[in-house]
Amino acid sequence: MTSSSKGKIKFIQAVSLFTPNLDFSVDFYKNTFGAIELFRSQQTNGSNMVGLSFTDGNTEFVLHDSEEWKEPDIEVLVEDVRDFYNTHKENENIHWIQPPIEKPYGGHLAVMRTIADDIVLIIVGP
Repeated sequence: MTSSSKGKIKFIQAVSLFTPNLDFSVDFYKNTFGAIELFRSQQTNGSNMVGLSFTDGNTEFVLHDSEEWKEPDIEVLVEDVRDFYNTHKENENIHWIQPPIEKPYGGHLAVMRTIADDIVLIIVGP
């Protein structure tokens, strides 16, 4: 990893949004904008999730019907989650909700909220 990439976000990997009518929303994005369905899953809290992709995009567009999580999730990929955290852990404009943890299927994850605009970012990567 080069020092110029340390602490930088590479790209937005996924955006996850709440919808009260999952099937209606999925049909809308597929039929109106040509979205492709990548996966469907039921979550541990009984809610459902559908991952979509668009024609030329590498970003997943995830829709879910969980009443518990109505705030949008934005997942960003970084070169190294632990290095990213260590670079920014003292930044007073960032509130760390979750320091880096190892994901069950590989890689790491951390969660931060920006003070400037109150946006939550899920940081993922090796």
